[in-house]
Amino acid sequence: MSGTKRSLATLLGAALLAAAAVASADVVADGPTREQIRAIRPVRESKKELREDRKELREDRKELREDRKAGADAKELREDKKEIREDKKELREDRKAKREARRKELREKWGDVVKRPGARAELEVHARRLARLAQARKVAEADGKKELVARIDKLVEKENARHQRAMKRLTEKGPGGAP
Repeated sequence: MSGTKRSLATLLGAALLAAAAVASADVVADGPTREQIRAIRPVRESKKELREDRKELREDRKELREDRKAGADAKELREDKKEIREDKKELREDRKAKREARRKELREKWGDVVKRPGARAELEVHARRLARLAQARKVAEADGKKELVARIDKLVEKENARHQRAMKRLTEKGPGGAP
């Protein structure tokens, strides 16, 4: 009985050591990472446009509620509601069209490479970095910090160059990932 406990403890200790070694090592898994899986998600339109459109819809709804409270005509209220629904539908369709246009543009530029998990991950990382830089640039411009805007522009150029190199490297690899 004690021998069984000792061998079980030894086995458990070895497993913990192996797990710690793998966790501490800079090992890349063969399967897709979370970041690569997230890259599969479609590219969305800019957040600013989305916020503005949502704000408009909120304002329209607010007006509708105020009209109801004021005792507006039921026919007018139905028409207002219908307009709001149509606006929402139009926004959804615009988003889909922009997303498809961006996908088409990427397929034309990079071909079947965009279907690979590594390329998808790279495209997502690139989009996220550019979005952050664009936001930082907007804030810097609003604060009137011209030097910071120039630094951010250099970072955008640097990120674009890095992205081009990464995509070129992925393009040069064969279909199985081998050069």
